[in-house]
Amino acid sequence: MKTNLTIILLVALVGCNSKQPAVTNTYITNPITSATTLTNGTTTGTNTAPSGCDGIARTNATQCYYKNIPTVQVSGGLPGQVYWSSLNLPAAISQNQFATDATFNVRIIARRADQLLSASGRTCSSFTANNSKKLKVQLMLRKQGVGLGEAITLTSDLDTPSAVAHFTPPAGTTQPYILEVVSVLADIRCNWAGGSSSLYCPYSDIPINTYNHNTAPTDCVAFDIQYSTDNTYDLP
Repeated sequence: MKTNLTIILLVALVGCNSKQPAVTNTYITNPITSATTLTNGTTTGTNTAPSGCDGIARTNATQCYYKNIPTVQVSGGLPGQVYWSSLNLPAAISQNQFATDATFNVRIIARRADQLLSASGRTCSSFTANNSKKLKVQLMLRKQGVGLGEAITLTSDLDTPSAVAHFTPPAGTTQPYILEVVSVLADIRCNWAGGSSSLYCPYSDIPINTYNHNTAPTDCVAFDIQYSTDNTYDLP
């Protein structure tokens, strides 16, 4: 799988963000990827990975890469909208794990959607949970107090890790960075069109059910976010 790496200035994002309600990060319950406490390695000064870690050993790294973010589930939205933000993680997950000096590598893994809620609070339809088999997700890394940052785009087939993308953490701060999901496209409309539409394939926007004042169940997609920093083993 090739990395689709895009470094852009999201000019349109500024206007859209100011109009969007704060995302609440409502998570689904997934027995494979449910939130767990990250276990740090007990050995320092070696390249021996912590027990159960499948990451790539790096000098002075004493813990596995971060995979403790609960599965993210989103419904359709507007271009430039913040679908998910690391600012709103469960209290058990420290914001300090987003602090780094030079390394911030990330990947996603597309998952099957649940019939619960999306990050924006929409009820997800149980009848359309299998409509999506692949995703195209754009993430942005920014400093606190700054509205824009570097953006990357990753693609993932269901239950298959994407390629690993490499952010360049912006200099001039010791605070934890903010990671956000700013675009999510799926193959849902492509599948509806028989898989060959030039308008909807391979990815397009996620369909939104606007019946009954946007409260009726709607299409949702889900994915995991995993990343590595200076203090961790790298992503495999």
